[in-house]
Amino acid sequence: MAGAFGETPLGLTSTILNVAAVLTRKQLKVPRYQRPYTWAEREVRELIQDLWRAYKRGAPFYFIGQIVLVKNHGKLEVSDGQQRLATLTMLLAYVRDRIPGRSKPFQSLILDGSTPRLLLREEDQNFYLGFVQEPGHMTELARHAEIGVDSKDLIAQAARTIESELSKITEDRELDAFMSYVARACTLNVVDADERGCAQTVFNTLNKRGSPLSGADIIKSDLLENSELSNTEADAAARKWEQTEDLFERENFAKLLYMMPFLLTGEPLLSPGDLASFRTAVDRAGGVRAFLFEQLPRYAHALRAIFAGSIDVGPASAEVNRRVALMKEVQEWDWAPCAIAFLAEHASEHERARRFFQALDRFTFACELSVVENRDREARYANIIKYVSDDKVLYGGEGKQRALLLTESEQMKFFHTLNRSRKRDRQRRLLLMRLEAAMPGGRLVRMTDDATVEHVLPKNGGPWWNERFPDPALRNELANLLGNLTLLTYDQNAEADAKPYPEKRKIYFDTNAPILGLTKDIAPIEDWSLHAIEERHERLVRILSEDWGLVRGG
Repeated sequence: MAGAFGETPLGLTSTILNVAAVLTRKQLKVPRYQRPYTWAEREVRELIQDLWRAYKRGAPFYFIGQIVLVKNHGKLEVSDGQQRLATLTMLLAYVRDRIPGRSKPFQSLILDGSTPRLLLREEDQNFYLGFVQEPGHMTELARHAEIGVDSKDLIAQAARTIESELSKITEDRELDAFMSYVARACTLNVVDADERGCAQTVFNTLNKRGSPLSGADIIKSDLLENSELSNTEADAAARKWEQTEDLFERENFAKLLYMMPFLLTGEPLLSPGDLASFRTAVDRAGGVRAFLFEQLPRYAHALRAIFAGSIDVGPASAEVNRRVALMKEVQEWDWAPCAIAFLAEHASEHERARRFFQALDRFTFACELSVVENRDREARYANIIKYVSDDKVLYGGEGKQRALLLTESEQMKFFHTLNRSRKRDRQRRLLLMRLEAAMPGGRLVRMTDDATVEHVLPKNGGPWWNERFPDPALRNELANLLGNLTLLTYDQNAEADAKPYPEKRKIYFDTNAPILGLTKDIAPIEDWSLHAIEERHERLVRILSEDWGLVRGG
């Protein structure tokens, strides 16, 4: 009974719905104020694998969180939930195209007649409609060339990941059953708001306010209450836990806990709620006492040093902290458990640390630049942790594997990717930041710093530039090479724009802003020509390769 105080507040309702019910409501529209599609390969792969595990164990439902919708002129604006809905639609589209005899029910969740069930932002919708929502183009999308527009490139990457993961299901009948399960049993809590202000309040509250019981709290309770610890031991362990937890923000401590099975056994926790797998990993690695009193504090202090940039490995400290600072700017922190495992065991071995972190730095950026195949990464990182104390396995020996080193073909691929034009904005900026750190007199630059990518030869040319580089295709290729790029402040970049090179040089150097090593490298170059770009490009690639210990044929 609602009693004297009424029922649901006006303007806000909440309902648990499955994917099929969500997609077949009123048309869903991503408003222009929302960010574009941003999911990378990892998020897409993890969603598919989580859904597959739920299907195989016969789970009655699989909950993927909450979305917030706003009623607006007959449509429902997606205030929160775009990434999941867009990715689930791509999963349906893949199965629709692969199993033509079952395409109708899946296509009914994608298009209502000729009307899209989900409208992305205006900049991406035609691309999404043509490749995803209209039948027959998912294979083409998975092979779509990179075009330098992050949202579209990520949609194409998602199609490649979906194809890679779902092609493992070789029987069409099982694929049909799996996707029918997803449509029926994959559930969301759908919050409907009558206006945007209400939706924003809900979103902010969900994401920023309160301190709900977390997976970390549940793990703590299980370890302390359901283990053979005396009352005195349990009290001491609780105090130790709280001291360790105080080293971190709540969210970061939870991340450390979810890393622990990987650190202890080389096997990742499948989900934060997988308590049984967590306990199994703890038991295999020495039991609850060792975990609470020795392992967790030791690994926590290693992660704390990584966060603080205060890793102490003697004379190698400055170099190791420099490398780790740039690895922290990579979006995926798959490298972090490896770094934690090494520091927890070998921080006192200084030259060994220097070698390890150079190799881990190189491997991390090889993964970021897609030199290492996505499907191989998890196993490679697991082997690094498993053999973190065995240099013969890490670096190779006669007839030995080389868990941390790149193969010869990967090294050649690395050189190739460094030598091609860089069209992805974030990746281009990250690589320049990494290069700046390797330059003589270079500095550490972070994503939050006022440092933007400057194309000396402008991407779109200009009157002065077009006379000297008349071929548009060559101009576009040269513009995105490392040899044509530097880092400037936002104001310098805006002022330089497409001005002639002599004017740009004055802007680069007549400034109160710190001049980075990448820009100082330009100072001796009087004329910005094809030869100057190619020569500088070769020099910068050599500097970066030497810093990584990346050598041809070895």
